[in-house]
Amino acid sequence: MPELPEVETVRRQLARALVGKRFTAVEKLESAMLRDCTEQQVWDRLPGRYVRRVDRLGKFLVVALDGDAFLTLHLGMTGHFLVAPRVPALSTPHTRFLFALESADGCRMQLEFRDMRKFGRLHLTLGAPAPRLQRLGPDAWEGEWDVAYLVGRLQGRKAPLKAFLLDQRHLAGIGNIYADEILWWTRLSPLRPSGTLSAEEVALLGREIPYRLGEGVRLLGCSISDFVDTEGRTGGFQDWLRAYGRQGRRCTRCGDTLVRTVIGGRGTAYCPGCQH
Repeated sequence: MPELPEVETVRRQLARALVGKRFTAVEKLESAMLRDCTEQQVWDRLPGRYVRRVDRLGKFLVVALDGDAFLTLHLGMTGHFLVAPRVPALSTPHTRFLFALESADGCRMQLEFRDMRKFGRLHLTLGAPAPRLQRLGPDAWEGEWDVAYLVGRLQGRKAPLKAFLLDQRHLAGIGNIYADEILWWTRLSPLRPSGTLSAEEVALLGREIPYRLGEGVRLLGCSISDFVDTEGRTGGFQDWLRAYGRQGRRCTRCGDTLVRTVIGGRGTAYCPGCQH
């Protein structure tokens, strides 16, 4: 599933391509993937609106439109956006949403959302982004949080540290890949009860979370299987993985063998030799 760095990569590209453009037509909709709106509302309300900006919270994209309207988008597990010059409507078996847009000088383009598994979501709301965003914690990379916030969140919790990182109510945007990497770099075991970290360990975690996510952004995301950007290109973070998916291989730090376990239903790789 695309995580914060992958979504930020897409956000930056969509911002460059869409801001100032006007939606002129809705050409395809997958009604089962709509939330907080009906198919007819999208057909009626979206055409004619201009894109003011493209924001992000955690793994969610928020496209702010004129008229106080918002498109909140989630890529799901296999979804990705493609931006192309306007040609006769391109549609594949996995095309779920297809929109036509136009710039002030008449340049036309299309925005396509493909999703093989149909887990992506589109919310069209008025007045504010999708209500579900209110249940998220601050953005794990750019949000307003600090070590004191982490201390308060971690205190007294018995859940494994990996499960804490994956809980979007604490920090929004960390998924399975980056959680494994963050924990490897901090030498913390994913099985460790969250509330047992020392002050020094919490401080280390507080520094590593934004740094490791920032590295993912710098490398344009992680393309283990499905992720591509709006031009169909893969990211580069997968070439620098130290824990995720490396079970059975030697730890590049201590030489011990990485193992796999399941935490909160998610496969987890870590080094028992140097993560404690």
